[in-house]
Amino acid sequence: MQFDVFVNPISTARRAYPHLVVLQSDIAQALTHDIVAPIVPRDSLKSVSGRMNPRVSVESVDGVVLVSALTTIRRSDLKRPMATLASERDTLLAAVDYLFFGV
Repeated sequence: MQFDVFVNPISTARRAYPHLVVLQSDIAQALTHDIVAPIVPRDSLKSVSGRMNPRVSVESVDGVVLVSALTTIRRSDLKRPMATLASERDTLLAAVDYLFFGV
């Protein structure tokens, strides 16, 4: 499930944050919530810079993972993954490291 992308199940937030990526390790399966970061379309942002906001592609749409906007969501609210960002693992983990440890 780590790095899987889902449609944002919160309908009121979906316009601003249409997708979520699970960043939490698969080891934490006993928990009821997952740590996620929103993915927003690149063209909806005026400017994005820095290692904390990796650029990704989801269904051929250029997006940005807003690691600084981490949140939790009930695992049961995440239905079917629509994509995976496993190929971006190193970039996503580097963004999390930068957010929490400044490296």
